[in-house]
Amino acid sequence: GFELVQGFRRLTAFRELYAETGDEAFARIPAGLVASGEALEGLYRRMVDENLVRRGVSFAEMAQLALNFARDPQTGVDDVEGAVALLYASAGRQKRSYIRHFATLLDTVGDVLRHPEAIPRKLGLDLVREIGAGGDFAERLRAALVAAPATDAEGELAQLQALLTPDPKPERKAERSPGKNADSAAKTVLRCTVPAGTVRCAARDGKVELLMERDFSSIDRHR
Repeated sequence: GFELVQGFRRLTAFRELYAETGDEAFARIPAGLVASGEALEGLYRRMVDENLVRRGVSFAEMAQLALNFARDPQTGVDDVEGAVALLYASAGRQKRSYIRHFATLLDTVGDVLRHPEAIPRKLGLDLVREIGAGGDFAERLRAALVAAPATDAEGELAQLQALLTPDPKPERKAERSPGKNADSAAKTVLRCTVPAGTVRCAARDGKVELLMERDFSSIDRHR
């Protein structure tokens, strides 16, 4: 038999197109290269080299590859730290750290996650932080995912975020002055337009909130 090293998404696309259309053009997919006799570590590096050049590859996918490498008895590495260092040697130190964190997440609850590839970097790091803080967070996380499995990635992300968000504290009531609107005294809202879009700023007692149509979790924390 043969083992797929590169092209999983292309193969999946062919299979789905064939199932949808029945067109024989999608019944077979050409193999660009059949690697025979190459060392296992070299095959893993092929996977990494192909995926690192793609912008869409997720930290969960990179972490899963490192876990598979560490668990494979035919490799010379038996821990995630060593697997990440070997497979992602060309990646930056910060990126390798993110991959290790996601490997921790997958090792803890990966078997009950249906859409790990959809987890953004910040959410994944926050989950790992809570897992590492001790307590029963990992058990609650697993129980929640098993009890109500999400039907899509959006639903699963909402579940994960809800587990991280503490119960809201009761808001302090603003002191009312006679003849003064309490709502206007407790909250000030303004909007401003910047090159990237419109920002809505809401200022309350003890809280300033900036809202914008942008995924800030995808931006490097130093920026």
